[in-house]
Amino acid sequence: MLLALLLMCSLLMMEAQTIQRGNRFYDGAALYTVSTIGQDGVVTLKGNDPWGGSYVLKLKKKPTAGRYELMLSREYSPFRCKWGSEVQYYRQQGMNFLGVKNSKGQIVEVLTLTPDNLQNCTGQHEQMVAYMSQEGLNETVSNFLLDTHMTIGCSMEDLQSVAKRLGGLSRPSIIEKTNRDLLLSEIAYRNGEAEGGYDNPDGLGADGRGSDEVDELPTFGQTVIFDGEEYIRVTTAEQFLNALGTGRSVLVAKNTEINLSPLLDDQSAFRTQYRLWRPEYATEVGDRQDVLISEEVFDGRQLTLVNMKQMTIRGEGNSRIVVEPRYAFCLNFKNCDQIEIHNLTIGHVEGGNCQGGVIGVQGGWRVSIHHCDLYGCGTYGLQLQDTRDFSMYSSNIHDCTYGIMTLRNVEFAKFEKCDFFRNREFSLIESRGSNVNFYQCRFFANHGDSPLFNFDREFFLAECEVYHPTENLGTINLADQSGPKNKFVENPFDRDIKSRGIGPDQK
Repeated sequence: MLLALLLMCSLLMMEAQTIQRGNRFYDGAALYTVSTIGQDGVVTLKGNDPWGGSYVLKLKKKPTAGRYELMLSREYSPFRCKWGSEVQYYRQQGMNFLGVKNSKGQIVEVLTLTPDNLQNCTGQHEQMVAYMSQEGLNETVSNFLLDTHMTIGCSMEDLQSVAKRLGGLSRPSIIEKTNRDLLLSEIAYRNGEAEGGYDNPDGLGADGRGSDEVDELPTFGQTVIFDGEEYIRVTTAEQFLNALGTGRSVLVAKNTEINLSPLLDDQSAFRTQYRLWRPEYATEVGDRQDVLISEEVFDGRQLTLVNMKQMTIRGEGNSRIVVEPRYAFCLNFKNCDQIEIHNLTIGHVEGGNCQGGVIGVQGGWRVSIHHCDLYGCGTYGLQLQDTRDFSMYSSNIHDCTYGIMTLRNVEFAKFEKCDFFRNREFSLIESRGSNVNFYQCRFFANHGDSPLFNFDREFFLAECEVYHPTENLGTINLADQSGPKNKFVENPFDRDIKSRGIGPDQK
């Protein structure tokens, strides 16, 4: 009788730890539904995310109950592990989830069993992210199961300290064990040490192509210390895109030019879990996860960075970022907070009239540009909209075809020790916002027939040098000049104009 009871319990546990048709598993972004379970033990899961992305996973059942193998698919693996890695179905202490493991047996991704649809999962996840943001990582890891879409917003210091604390627990719960693995996975990912879905069996690439079809597999940059800070140093467009993300510091290597266009134009190479391929200007992706978008424009595609936070992009010296389409922004930020861009030359490969600018900022707050050189053929060097607390220091904007910048519904923008020159041909600085300030800036060699200022409210102008015809100064009457005296010269090409070393370090 006892033996029969134990056998029944064992069978019930085995059944509970077996994936069933119709089960739904959520990984923090995509909801996967089990569509088929073959007689050969192959489980097919089809996933969708809120931004239109779709994924297919295949798991092969192993002899041990609750154990599966991540099978090779012709799609990119969305997990930080190799094809063939083990996937274990956990049902412990009230938790029901799939744990995807790396070669060391550490859980690198979790997919939680859920009865909900994608909309409800997304809403609950947003609430969880908000809770963690308020209470902190340390207060969350013992009570809630994390996922990689939550760990990307954590600082490296928090990841390391909390992982160390969890590792010192004598009797960790399944939540604490799993969360420690996930934190270690995020640390490895930022250090360029994650296994990823690139190293596939049978010599196949991440998208299922054979070795004769793969030119170069994607790689990660190298973690380095630069000026006392930790950066991911990159030398290629693939490394650059892999390195971008919340909490990241990216260093474009010395004497390196990164042309983003070939990768942005290649759908099979660009599209991964954290990258979306979109038609023209379709960047509505919600406000909870950072994502990169290859976005269609008239003559090509542009890179749009969405929901990034606390990220730095910096050049090591003589470092450049360029794009080929004349209608594309070089870098376009949407709903991004606390972004810093340092010591870079950014512009278009070809000249001519176009619609895309050099840097676009839509929404978000506190984007700053330091010691950079922004050049055309972008219509404008800067196009800012619905943002606040923008700043630009010791930088150039030049050779843009429509003007220097446009500011739409911008609250507080500061430009200090910047040079604006050789720009044309409409209103050069157009602003529909408040608290726009220029300190020690120079305006020269711009299209003399164009109005220099087109403002709808008062702006501040102090210790600036303005080389522009008086009759074309535009709304100069709205300038508050109560600070240090400004210099006005009629001739845009005055011989007294000398270089003052503004812009990136080219050493």
